[in-house]
Order: sequence, then C-alpha cells, then structure tokens
Amino acid sequence: MKRIVILIMTIMMTGALSAQDFGFGLRLGGNFSQIDGDGASGYNKIGFHVGAFTTYPFGYRSSGVLELTYSSKGARYSEIQQVSVLEYVEISLLYGLKISDKWEILAGLQPSILTNSSVKEGDVDMGDVFKYNTFDLPVTVGLRLYLNPHIAIEARLSYSLTNINAIGNFGTEGLLGNYGKFNNVLSGSLIYKL
Repeated sequence: MKRIVILIMTIMMTGALSAQDFGFGLRLGGNFSQIDGDGASGYNKIGFHVGAFTTYPFGYRSSGVLELTYSSKGARYSEIQQVSVLEYVEISLLYGLKISDKWEILAGLQPSILTNSSVKEGDVDMGDVFKYNTFDLPVTVGLRLYLNPHIAIEARLSYSLTNINAIGNFGTEGLLGNYGKFNNVLSGSLIYKL
C-alpha cells in the first residue's frame, strides 16, 4: 500500500510540474478527532496527516484541488482507557474560492480507504470486537490563510457521510439521516505551494 501511495504522489508531482496551469504543493499537520456514535465525546485523539496536492485554476479566484493524503484518525475514551486508531489514504476532491488575496475557502468530498485499524483498552487488543468499513466518504470544509505566495496555514473540518462501523448501524444519526459511527475530525495544516 505504501508503494502505491508513493507512486501516486510521484505521478501527481510529475504531472503538476510539467503542466503550466497546474500548481503543486505539500500539506502537513495534526488531526484532532473523535468517532461520533461510540459513546465518548471530545476531540481527544491526536493524529497527523501528510500529503501532496495539485491545483488547477478555473478563474482568477476559483480553483480545483486534487489531494492525496495519509491521515491518522480515531478516538480516545479516557474513562475506560480505550484508544481507536484508524489510518486512511484520502483522495480529496475540493473546490477552492479565494475571498481575498490572503483567504481561501475550500470544500468538497474526501473518499478514504482504511489501511490500518486498531482498538486497545489498556494493553488489551480489542480488534475482534471492533470492525471498521474499508471505505469512508467524508465531506470537508476548510479555511486557508496565505502568509506569502508559497506558505499558508489551514483549518479544516471533515465529517463522514457513511457509517464507518462494519458490524451494524447502531450509534448516532449522521448528516444524511443514516445511523452508525462517523469520523469527526478537526485538522490544522501547514501548506507549502511551489
């Protein structure tokens, strides 16, 4: 799986650098996540994300963004010392709208493939009790502040549209009226654009 991710990132970089209209950049940051519907609350699980993206301008203030990211999400339930770690490869399809020279709003879908998962209570592996779907479809919105033409900081919120729980539809009601467990992630990123 790691080789596939590296290959796709290399193709994205090569394509972006060889086409005049395309831009290229890197994204690195932290995730603060929870799983809605698991009985715990609070963005208590800290993870990270790292990725690459290409942009294509539709006009002076709008652009399309294709992003490939490796992201660690999950939940931490302190009362019972339970930690869920969910690692995804995400392909974000975003629309960017610049509202000024320094500020940009981003929104779109983020199809995600689960590459690894683990659930532990203390030192006990609970992987046989908790099963997660391999596909997740979050919707995401973000706000980016450009510090200069090459460096930006970004805050993002993403929320699953699909149930991530592979063993049933119990939990909480999602954005589409469906029931289950849903990734709920706040992230902060440092962006570098070439």
